[in-house]
Amino acid sequence: MSEHERDELDSALRVLAADASVPPTLSGGQIRRRGEARGRRRRAVAATAAVVVLSAGATVGVPWVMDGHKEIRRPVATDPPSPSLSAPVPASTRARIDVRTKVLTLEPAGEKARSFRLTMRDDVTAGSAKVRYKNPRRKIPALLSVPPDSTYYVEASWVVELSLPSGEVLYLFADDASGSPMNRSVLRVPAADAGWVYDRLNVGDTVTLE
Repeated sequence: MSEHERDELDSALRVLAADASVPPTLSGGQIRRRGEARGRRRRAVAATAAVVVLSAGATVGVPWVMDGHKEIRRPVATDPPSPSLSAPVPASTRARIDVRTKVLTLEPAGEKARSFRLTMRDDVTAGSAKVRYKNPRRKIPALLSVPPDSTYYVEASWVVELSLPSGEVLYLFADDASGSPMNRSVLRVPAADAGWVYDRLNVGDTVTLE
């Protein structure tokens, strides 16, 4: 390095040293006030950021709050389950008809068994019948002996229609139908008990004739 270059370097270093030794142009109070203002700006920015985050959380359905420096997340509310629309299946009733003694015995679920004396013919077909239909009041077909194979209808109450595997249909109903003939399809229950029997036999129940 030449002598001239060394002189220029020394001059530059002396200028820098002089600048560094110059005292600050601001007083201590001004510097403190500027520091406090800078701190307020930082806190305002932090509060604004927290509000933005809270708003975003509410928008997406994740509610939460800030407790000091601790984040508390709340469970997301869920809709209650929809009620079931399916109707309850009624309990089946065990039913049996003794064709020899002409007695109907019912054993409803949760109730005491009861027996009833039926008005019926001696030649009723034995078998396992199903309750196919029921109606509190309807007309049922009744066969006449004269003229042969003719049919008319009688009004009956508490009618329970039974179907045998052979396709034969039996009618269990209250013994209050005037003029109802005695034929093999008619099974008459005492009028005072027919409503109770009707209520406890459900479509699909099995009635055993033995």
